Amino acid sequence: MNVPNALTVDVEDYFQVTALAPSVHRDSWISRESRVVGNTQKLLAIFEEFDVRGTFFVLGWVAERYPQLVRDIAARGHEIACHGYSHRL
Repeated sequence: MNVPNALTVDVEDYFQVTALAPSVHRDSWISRESRVVGNTQKLLAIFEEFDVRGTFFVLGWVAERYPQLVRDIAARGHEIACHGYSHRL
């Protein structure tokens, strides 16, 4: 039985989560070690292994710095979406 599912992924670095905002200021993001490319590539490999497609909500800050990552996500058949530039409300 095939059950349709919706799968979304937030593409952001560990230091960009809203819960850390009081301790990790946006102006320090550029100096922090990024893990978003490697982690996203691992997830893409798992999705490919199981023939899964999803919607990837890429933070604008990430897309600007890693445009090839966005192209890789799209090239693998996933939908690209955005949930803001830097979580600023």
